[in-house]
Amino acid sequence: MILASVMLFAGCAGITHEPEVDVDSLKEIDENDFFKALEAIGIEESDTEIMEDSSFSFSGEDIDYEVEYCIDAYAENENYYSYVKCVDEDTAMALFEYYYSDYKDIFDAKDFSGISSHEVGSNTAYVLIDGRYDDKAANTYTPYHDAIFLKGDTLVIAIASDYDLSIEKEVNTFLDALGYPHP
Repeated sequence: MILASVMLFAGCAGITHEPEVDVDSLKEIDENDFFKALEAIGIEESDTEIMEDSSFSFSGEDIDYEVEYCIDAYAENENYYSYVKCVDEDTAMALFEYYYSDYKDIFDAKDFSGISSHEVGSNTAYVLIDGRYDDKAANTYTPYHDAIFLKGDTLVIAIASDYDLSIEKEVNTFLDALGYPHP
């Protein structure tokens, strides 16, 4: 009986984690690839915000992220897509870590239900997360169907706006157009 219980729990543990991703094996994405993936979900280049040879920071943060090229796009359903080519790998890793900090406490939180996979290497990293975090104290929930990839000096980000099949399908279609895995 103990052996059966151990096997049951070992099997259940595998359900909560997506397969690992070999980011090195993923195609290198440039801005043209990103625009084509946006077109696959109905977002035109004219509906994006583009920054070239610039920098930006987040509210409340002291870090300026210098970029060669940054494309931000919001779908009509408020899904967020971004392509960021940083000036170097250190800047890209710092930017990834900024985004990663929003997820790292969720992965093993008891109030998170869903699946996730994540890994941070020296110049590659990724987050795949699909599920929901229920904040019982605040009586709120946060949906996740998100993907963030860091490869060298470039980040690709896809963040779902809500918990809905069509919203999640759009994220998947976008990532499929890039040849990237989705949550």
